[in-house]
Amino acid sequence: MEAKKNHKTLQKKPQNTKSLLLPPLIFAAQNKSEEAWITSLKKKKLIRKIGPRLYTSVSKVDEKNLVRGQWAQIINHLYPEALLSHRSALEFKPSNEDIVVLTSTTNRQVKYPGLTLKFVRGPGRRSDENKFLNFYTSSEARAYLENFMVSKNTHWKTLPTAELEQKLETLLQIKGEEKLTELRDKAREISNAFDWPKPFSKLDQMIGALLGTRDAQSLESPLAKARAQQKPFDIERVNRFDILFSDLKANPLKEVKESFLDHDHFRNKAFFESYFSNYIEGTTFEIEEAEEIIFDKKIPADRPKDAHDIVGTFNIVSDPNQMRQLPHSPQELEDLIKTRHGLLMENRPESFPGKYKMKPNRAGDTHFVHPQNIQGTLEQGFQRYQNLPEGLPRAIFIMFLIAEIHPFTDGNGRIARIMMNAELYAAKQSTIIIPNVYRDDYLLALRALTRRDRPDPYIRMLARAHRFSSIQFTNYKKVLSQIENMNWFRESSEAKLVE
Repeated sequence: MEAKKNHKTLQKKPQNTKSLLLPPLIFAAQNKSEEAWITSLKKKKLIRKIGPRLYTSVSKVDEKNLVRGQWAQIINHLYPEALLSHRSALEFKPSNEDIVVLTSTTNRQVKYPGLTLKFVRGPGRRSDENKFLNFYTSSEARAYLENFMVSKNTHWKTLPTAELEQKLETLLQIKGEEKLTELRDKAREISNAFDWPKPFSKLDQMIGALLGTRDAQSLESPLAKARAQQKPFDIERVNRFDILFSDLKANPLKEVKESFLDHDHFRNKAFFESYFSNYIEGTTFEIEEAEEIIFDKKIPADRPKDAHDIVGTFNIVSDPNQMRQLPHSPQELEDLIKTRHGLLMENRPESFPGKYKMKPNRAGDTHFVHPQNIQGTLEQGFQRYQNLPEGLPRAIFIMFLIAEIHPFTDGNGRIARIMMNAELYAAKQSTIIIPNVYRDDYLLALRALTRRDRPDPYIRMLARAHRFSSIQFTNYKKVLSQIENMNWFRESSEAKLVE
């Protein structure tokens, strides 16, 4: 009764078709009154038939997108007795070929513009199937079994093996081993009821490989293989690394060589880098206070930990030997960031110096890489990093790699910028400073890549900082006056960067 009520609501017969705002889809008439109305609309060419029991009022140009987008409503109104199954029960959308798979009592195909419904003969609905609108979908366990029913010319109804592996790996990552064990137990029950031993055997093997209890040689996807090797990674982040890598690989960058090689230049620039890198993270001192902390070694009694944050940063970036060290393997990358983090956070035991985070962390709505995925995601990132040109491209990439993974409880931004500048220093290029006035540019560009997969603002932001940071720092008083005139100490809300 409810389906009929909705049906009538959707197609309530108007009194005046000339002033009518017609619904985009009109389903077959349920009574004589509706039939007369539809006939009238057809005669006036206000609607046209686009498939069995379905009419539309939109233009031919728009009908494919409309029908594809309304696939669930079409099934709900016209085929509520069918069961959404196979790949469609896992994806909940038409395939790239515009196909939705349904289990029914017969094999048949129904075509609409932008949508093909493929009905497959199969077992009826069980009591544990999931309701969706007014029809049902295969339970999760049944849907996985259906996707392992591979035969010739049936690619349209099953997901590729690698995609099934990725879906199971995601379940394992988010919900743990118990979820896969529960899924396997339910699938075994369904397999026995429907006599589906082969699909269950394949599913059982895949789950066992992911859990490390079966041979992993059969796994296809890099994500699943990494999980089996106890090096799971964050696929969303790795995809984002690929976006950045492709842009850096395809578009050459103008690099600024370091023109000033004297000790005073290096030391003074390291001081300002330390000052601003901490300021951007909320560790704020007046410049005179920072001078006393670094140059006079006066640690304020009321803020010893904050002072040591600046000292820790300075001790790393002012050490030529430290800044020449670059990673040549995933293990060296891990060792390097842990060592630098240990030095940076030495006086903050609550931040676990030199150790990866043990709990997930986030910034606002952004959730960073889960602790169990840090090692694998770093390794995936390193594979891309090592295939970039030395200098600025690698610097830009590794800064984002560390910032995006956020491997530590605290200090991630500072470590990311240290890793960036080590790449530049080792390549004899000008290092980068992010002054207060440039903070918003920096953060917004990072968010554009993190939240919208747009690498260009991020690359342009750091390339610009690479240029404006290339001034001479040899004479401390002179450069202090210069960067004051460039508005480096001003907030971005009150001034603009002067170059």
